[in-house]
Amino acid sequence: MRQEAILIRKIKAGDQDALPELYNLYRPLINHVKQQYYVRYYDEQDWNQEALIVCHEAALKYQEGKGTFGSYYKVRLLNRIRSVLRYHMAYRRRASTQAISLETAITNGLKPVRRPAVLVSCVPLSESVEEAISNLSLLEIWTLLIILGVYRQEEVINYLKVSQLTLVRARSRLIRKMRASLLK
Repeated sequence: MRQEAILIRKIKAGDQDALPELYNLYRPLINHVKQQYYVRYYDEQDWNQEALIVCHEAALKYQEGKGTFGSYYKVRLLNRIRSVLRYHMAYRRRASTQAISLETAITNGLKPVRRPAVLVSCVPLSESVEEAISNLSLLEIWTLLIILGVYRQEEVINYLKVSQLTLVRARSRLIRKMRASLLK
């Protein structure tokens, strides 16, 4: 297509008016891709913005003689949408993608889980902490004092004449013992 080649050259030369024209030439392709994929919370403007960005990038990187611009643009657009989907479907964002509003849950017959406002521990915290501390070695107590900010690490190393690696290992043991004692 001759018009397409002229527009691509103009975009490479920095003519910003050529980009919307090239973008409009591929409007049917963009609409077809929109129908194929669903991205939650993506509206018409988001789709158009992604397609326009990809069109600009494709025009700048397209090399004549290596296939048609249309196929190059289509591949780049599909890759971008798949990347967006991968981002939204990532494990760490799964909770937000599967979330529904409270009103929707109620209309669907789902009842929210009711939890007590205050969780009361079986054992008072002071007794739990006292028990946890009674199981610590002297080095682990010093490490706890470092974590709490009572002493600096250098002071304890000089006072006890131990290496930094010894304190790191003591910290690891301290954390393991505190978790075991407080979370049982």
